[in-house]
Amino acid sequence: MKEHVQLDGLLFTSDTQILNVMNQILESFGIKTEVCHELDPALDAVTHRRLDAVIVDWDGVSDPTRIVRATRKSSPNSNSTIVAMVCGQSETHALLVGANFMIHKPADSDHARRCMRAAYGTMLQNRRRAARVPVDIAVVTRIAEFGEIQAQISDLSVGGLALQCRQPLPINREVLAQFSLPGTGVIHVSGRIANADATGRAGVRFSFVPEEDRNLLESWLAVELAKLEKAEMPTDHAENEGN
Repeated sequence: MKEHVQLDGLLFTSDTQILNVMNQILESFGIKTEVCHELDPALDAVTHRRLDAVIVDWDGVSDPTRIVRATRKSSPNSNSTIVAMVCGQSETHALLVGANFMIHKPADSDHARRCMRAAYGTMLQNRRRAARVPVDIAVVTRIAEFGEIQAQISDLSVGGLALQCRQPLPINREVLAQFSLPGTGVIHVSGRIANADATGRAGVRFSFVPEEDRNLLESWLAVELAKLEKAEMPTDHAENEGN
């Protein structure tokens, strides 16, 4: 089965012309998008769901500012890519409250596609920083006030990892760990157990990684994630990247 990066988005508008233009473009970029016509469902989505893109119609009737501010305050979406569809003086306002990209109305298909192509690159960069790569790597860990244990890393990111152990681990304990990446050197990390359950699964958030080790880790993750992104990248985007 082909692995791929799944990008998720929200489109807040009730404008039929915008919907007709953006639906086709978002589909071509492989962004699975929920359309919200009302403010409350949109606020709920940006607050509780992980979204790669939030596209907001600055229509002067609804309250798009609330959606952008709620997105930036949301833990899962504080770094999400926000695209504002604007006209006139609303461009300055949208930028001030936190939008990253602008599409000028009335929405022209070519202009909107160019803007979304730029936004798409930012989405992939943000996803890369947060993405976890599934792995199965043996690791030796030392848990503060708990001792040394053998475990398996089940997924890995720039900022943390997931452990599978034979016994439950205590939350908020400091962790020292070292492991070998496939085809790379040994990585040393320190961190803290952020979450754990009764099955022995635990999430570790890194607090320190030596610079050389971090460079190795980031390079390895970049290669693995690039494979996923290449599988997902839409044809017209890939062609333009090659020009």
